[in-house]
Amino acid sequence: MTKTRSKPDDNLSAQDWVLAARTALIRHGVADVKVDRLARDLKVTRGSFYWHFADRQALLDALLKQWRSQNTGPFLRVIADDAVPPLEQLARFTRIWLDEKEFDPAYDSAVRDWARNAPEVARAVRSADTARLRVLTKIFSVLGYPEEEAMIRARITYYHQVGYYTMRITESHARRAELFPAYFEVLAGQPLPAGQ
Repeated sequence: MTKTRSKPDDNLSAQDWVLAARTALIRHGVADVKVDRLARDLKVTRGSFYWHFADRQALLDALLKQWRSQNTGPFLRVIADDAVPPLEQLARFTRIWLDEKEFDPAYDSAVRDWARNAPEVARAVRSADTARLRVLTKIFSVLGYPEEEAMIRARITYYHQVGYYTMRITESHARRAELFPAYFEVLAGQPLPAGQ
């Protein structure tokens, strides 16, 4: 006789578990992403978890997939509309970092920390970095910079921002917004477009 699983009484979705795992990852690292701890935080039983995931690794896979979508997707969408002038595309790209609405720097840093001891996560981080750099390089190329200079400008812009988060530099949003035009002009070689 085959045993059938019954759906748990709680209304949690797989996404709720991924979001709880994300919070744990950001707060204390991947070692804190444990089924028992998450169940306690969510005030449910482990059975709820196993309704949605086969095991912890399945949750970690879902967490990494969600990170890719949330923290790289916005950058890729910047160049989706060819009608937007390249300087405005660059402003939109850099504003994703500045505004921190679509992109979560704490999440990005937590995944980078996780990647230090997990080769599959390191590959995902390299892939995300490559995709983001490709977008920046394309924008600089369309702005008219020669291929090598476009790549160098993309790297300087990108590595500057990754370093900013890695060093955990804290400034008020107002101060960052105040410095943004000067940073933009230094990195882009052109002034920030009006209205950006």
